[in-house]
Amino acid sequence: MDSLEKTGPAESPSGRNPIFDLGPGAHECWYPVALSSSVPTGKVIGREIGDGRIIVYRGEDGAVRAMSAYCKHMGADLSVGGEVQGNNIRCPFHHWAYGDGGQCKNIPAGDQIPRRANLFQFASREQFGLIWVFFGKTPLYDIQTFDDFDEEKHVARSYEIELSDKLDCEPWIFTTNVFDIAHLRFLHGINIVNSDVEEIDTYRRRMSWVADMGAKAAGGLRMDIDVYGMNSLRTKGDQGGRLKWYIAGSVPSVREGTKFFLTIVTTNGPGAEEFLDRQAAMHTQIINEDIPILNNMRLDELLLVPSDRAMTRFMRSVVKYPRVTMKALERSARLD
Repeated sequence: MDSLEKTGPAESPSGRNPIFDLGPGAHECWYPVALSSSVPTGKVIGREIGDGRIIVYRGEDGAVRAMSAYCKHMGADLSVGGEVQGNNIRCPFHHWAYGDGGQCKNIPAGDQIPRRANLFQFASREQFGLIWVFFGKTPLYDIQTFDDFDEEKHVARSYEIELSDKLDCEPWIFTTNVFDIAHLRFLHGINIVNSDVEEIDTYRRRMSWVADMGAKAAGGLRMDIDVYGMNSLRTKGDQGGRLKWYIAGSVPSVREGTKFFLTIVTTNGPGAEEFLDRQAAMHTQIINEDIPILNNMRLDELLLVPSDRAMTRFMRSVVKYPRVTMKALERSARLD
């Protein structure tokens, strides 16, 4: 067992950059940003990620596009009065228009388009009624999904979790809870009686749970969990003998705090909607139980013990995981 697992603070191998101060920007991950229903054809919305802001819009071809939010001309927010025209987004101020690749396509005043007039376009994907965006230049891993989802056999529900308060911590802090078996038992009444953790690669970890949910939900819980990046997980299992799959993801914002989105899947048929109602209520309750604690934690000194071994390993990966700022991504768009 290394020194961190015994008593030391979670910090980089060099002894600098403690885990409570990871620097600006955000980890390079797939982040859920909106429900698909919030972005019908021809609409643009603005969303916060890390230290920056993006726009998400749907063109006439039905595809969602995500780009940095501010016009390169004079910095207008393209989500405030911007207009979707075909597959382009037009600035409300001087009508500069941007399209695929984030490239400026038109300047109505007749000026030649500057070489640096490019927004940063983010990789984006829709699944189960959620829009996901990769915060980084190139996706580092495939987004989590259920390849064996069958529209006839299964029913899915996606939603944004209603939080009782602003959550002022980065997603990785909440993800740490997945590895914190003791906290699940003492705070949430979820007794994990068996848990094994396996590191698949730099971006994924896998574990299995067998749990007694107590008063939280009827029936025992069996679950296989894959943690992706620093902020999302995919689970497959059963709750009280009924199929339960879900994908949980969170997105950070310096100004708005961390937000959560959830997709829950179960077997189609009698009782499905009631089951989804109960599960949605349970997950909302669990997350809100954590908020006052996470908002008031001090992470500059940690005294970790042997039972924290899985959590400690995850914390070590947090400080090594790549991060990027919005400004760096915008600079890369100008250079491409």
